[in-house]
Amino acid sequence: RVDRRQRQMCIRDRHRKLGVFAAFFIVFLSVTGVALNHTDGLSLAHQPIKNTLLLDHYGISAPQDVHFYQQQAIQVINNSVWYKGKMLLESDDAVVSVGQLLLKHNQQNVFIIATRQSIFLYDLNGELVDMLGTESGVPEMIKAMSINNGMVIVDSVDGYYQTDSDFFDWQVIQPLIAPNWLQPEDVSDDKIQQATLAYRAQFLTLERIIIDSHSGRILGDIGVLFMDFIALLLIVLSISGLYIWVKYTKNSRK
Repeated sequence: RVDRRQRQMCIRDRHRKLGVFAAFFIVFLSVTGVALNHTDGLSLAHQPIKNTLLLDHYGISAPQDVHFYQQQAIQVINNSVWYKGKMLLESDDAVVSVGQLLLKHNQQNVFIIATRQSIFLYDLNGELVDMLGTESGVPEMIKAMSINNGMVIVDSVDGYYQTDSDFFDWQVIQPLIAPNWLQPEDVSDDKIQQATLAYRAQFLTLERIIIDSHSGRILGDIGVLFMDFIALLLIVLSISGLYIWVKYTKNSRK
């Protein structure tokens, strides 16, 4: 009887210690589980993570190219174009330049974005107005763009081409003076760092962090195995708790 009591006391003691250890993870899994059940209401998928340590941990590297146009309103980051925090364009081709143009036929101001193979027009609200490619007569392999007096000039692999704001007719030109090509604006290092961080943050959201934390994947394979261990521990605690309860019930009846 003494050995049996000692064994029961030992089981209870271990059960308490394991229970205290597991209590934190029970609370953690419960909180993250509830959060994931209400991901839409909490807008977890729309909350970007700007912690550089977490971004580095997930391998989200900084962009190679960050340029500003139109009094810093337009940001060109790698092959994407951003306006007021909204991505206007993600191009397969390199973005050459960005300018502003008044369309002659409707007197509408638009942003004109030139890539190597296409020209995109966006209104000042960030809505796409038109997209023109080589099938519309846009010269191939654009290297630079200039806007002057309502005329658009591009430097292409086949030379200089000019068109008006209707973009119907592209003409080869040979100007005596080189056009004033649109160039990125000079900005401070802080501006570049802010744009870089905002760009990186779009690839990692609070929802992703909570999901990976809940499953342990935030720590890789080791984290997954650890959460498997916690799951087994909870099973053991449930079984040992049930065993202790059964033994206590039997003893109380004697």
